[in-house]
Amino acid sequence: MKECIFCKIINGELPSYKIFEDEHTLAFLDIGNEADGHTIVIPKTHLTNILDCDEEMVGHVMNAVKSISNHYADHCGYSGVNLLNASGTSAQQSVPHFHFHIIPRKDDDGIHAWPDLKEREKSLEDMYSLLKIQ
Repeated sequence: MKECIFCKIINGELPSYKIFEDEHTLAFLDIGNEADGHTIVIPKTHLTNILDCDEEMVGHVMNAVKSISNHYADHCGYSGVNLLNASGTSAQQSVPHFHFHIIPRKDDDGIHAWPDLKEREKSLEDMYSLLKIQ
């Protein structure tokens, strides 16, 4: 997609700090200042979000996420990662290209990456009835 910033990175139209690349995926450092090592992992095919992906592409992206996460833990001094994804505007997806954020973590790093969620409005029983897969 021509106006997609991530597609421009894939096509070399915009610079990036590539961390990992294979046939299906690309990972690069996020240009924001939120956290050291903040990495974005994307499919090289333009897909808006996880709801648009087939299982094979989700698998490619998750394999890259796993490999990069293990590399950070095994070779870069991190002890954990947060994995973040927003799919759809209602989920606050800001770039309409499927992607995962990897936030490398160290003990006592002061990062609070878990969202502050409001209390649920419906009972667990109601949610179970709505959400269960038959």
